[in-house]
Amino acid sequence: MGRGWLAFPLLAAVACSPARDYQEAARSLRFRLDRVEPGLRLALPLDLSRMVFKVVLEVANPSRIPFHLVAFAGDLRLESGGTFHPVGHLELTRPLELPAEGSAPLEVEVAFAYRDLQEHWPALQAAARGGSGVWHLEGTLKAVVHGIPVERPVRAERSFGNP
Repeated sequence: MGRGWLAFPLLAAVACSPARDYQEAARSLRFRLDRVEPGLRLALPLDLSRMVFKVVLEVANPSRIPFHLVAFAGDLRLESGGTFHPVGHLELTRPLELPAEGSAPLEVEVAFAYRDLQEHWPALQAAARGGSGVWHLEGTLKAVVHGIPVERPVRAERSFGNP
């Protein structure tokens, strides 16, 4: 009976090794906020129109482990003139394959209704007036590697205009 108890911790340590390797590979992922594209989707009546921000985040995977990205949730903010303006919450709508030693664009959108325009006006005005600022994206990325879930915090910025 004593030998069986000795073998169990050894087996558990070996079985947990891939999960540790996958977490380590997830920490090596790199994020670059490639672009933020504002747009307007007009509808009639006008209060059904929507303001949309398409956000493209380039995800680089330097590891030899491929990832199946299943979820991303985060918040987009605009910093202009020392003030932060919330733009909205983003969520991944479809999974994405991230190849080993490769990269892939992760595209997400934040949209709000015409009636919410006043709440978001400072951010829109700051982005549209031709000034300078910084887009900030913060969130959490969830992936699956060979059936094992991993999570990774995401922080990315992108400057625009003339500082």
